[in-house]
Amino acid sequence: MRYLLLTLTLFTCIAQAHAQQPKPYESQVSYQKSVQPAILIDLPYPDDVVESSIRDYMARQGWKSSGSRGYKVYKNMKLDQSDTGLCDLHVRVERKSSRDNGNSIVTVLAARAGEDPATRTGKDAGMLNRTAAFMEKMLPVIEAADLEDRIRTQEGDTKKAQNKLGDLHDDQGSLEKKIRNAQEDLQKNKEDQIKETTAMQTSVKGDDAAMKKSHKKMDKLLDDQTSLQKKLARYQADLEQNKKNQEFQRVTAGQQQKTLDSLRSLRKH
Repeated sequence: MRYLLLTLTLFTCIAQAHAQQPKPYESQVSYQKSVQPAILIDLPYPDDVVESSIRDYMARQGWKSSGSRGYKVYKNMKLDQSDTGLCDLHVRVERKSSRDNGNSIVTVLAARAGEDPATRTGKDAGMLNRTAAFMEKMLPVIEAADLEDRIRTQEGDTKKAQNKLGDLHDDQGSLEKKIRNAQEDLQKNKEDQIKETTAMQTSVKGDDAAMKKSHKKMDKLLDDQTSLQKKLARYQADLEQNKKNQEFQRVTAGQQQKTLDSLRSLRKH
């Protein structure tokens, strides 16, 4: 039931993410004791996934970043083919809140190449619009990166569930062997008791020392029988529980695999 709820929650989150596609929007942010216009995007993805996907996307375009004042700065780039001049993009990715590691906010400050955003006055509406359009084109890349991150996580969870099922199956074989050995030991114990009873009957009117020795052996055999019976009962109970655990784990592994298959089916080829 717990895994079913997790699967339903996952599908709900995916459906909501597709129903409400993120959109860049204009806002204002504090930057080095100034207030600057910027483009923001609220994303339903972890900040580390968003940051790495932006970095990888930029790198594929030939732009590498350097750190500055809490931002990653991509220098001397064009927002679109119609740009006549170069610009610098100052990009910051952070969690939406300290306790929320599944949602993030991207802040993008665009400035002319080499310009310090803190010294700007007013706003360049055209640059803001081009920045928003540039970031919007990147959203499918970020979404795909988040999907791949979910798939990797789910692959790990699925593998763990399958391995646990395999371990339980191995434990079953081990328990069945212990049961067979305990049953064989019990059978031998009973045979030894019969032999010792015969020896006691033979020496009943004979050697007192032999009689005492036989009694001692018989007591030991009876103690061993009790111990073996308890051990056998414990192994049998463990085997029954193991079979129940296997059935539960078989269902769990199947649900994990279905979740993984569903995530993989969302890949856009």
